[in-house]
Amino acid sequence: MNWGYRILIVIVLFIAGMGFMLSVAMRQKNEMIDDNYYVKELHHQEQIDAANNLSAMTERLVVAVSEDGIDLRIPAQARDAAVKGSVVFLRSSDQRLDKSFPMTLDENGIQKFPAHNFVRGQYTLRVSWHNGNKAYYHEENVIAL
Repeated sequence: MNWGYRILIVIVLFIAGMGFMLSVAMRQKNEMIDDNYYVKELHHQEQIDAANNLSAMTERLVVAVSEDGIDLRIPAQARDAAVKGSVVFLRSSDQRLDKSFPMTLDENGIQKFPAHNFVRGQYTLRVSWHNGNKAYYHEENVIAL
């Protein structure tokens, strides 16, 4: 076999490999966690201020995960009858599994999310609420059982 055939074989293998990599890349799903990423980026300082409002409190926001579901307890200092907010569970592996709930606390400041709402796996929990004129924000990773 002379050099001409060897060079031709290398070029053909290179083109076949690039074609294979291109087909693999075309099948990948590239989902962003937030659809309106750039719009939300403009309000990022407000989110930082809201997270600082929560971290300045003595009591912490508590997320309890069990086989029955996920329980969320808001600090007593950050709740009253006028609490308005949202609880969002984002699934980074599949956007169709994202869940969003309005904040509805019981008299103890607890909101329960039954396990049947979730598929097992990791979610990013984002909790944001307003208590009067003060905003609060919390974000953490939780694993639904």
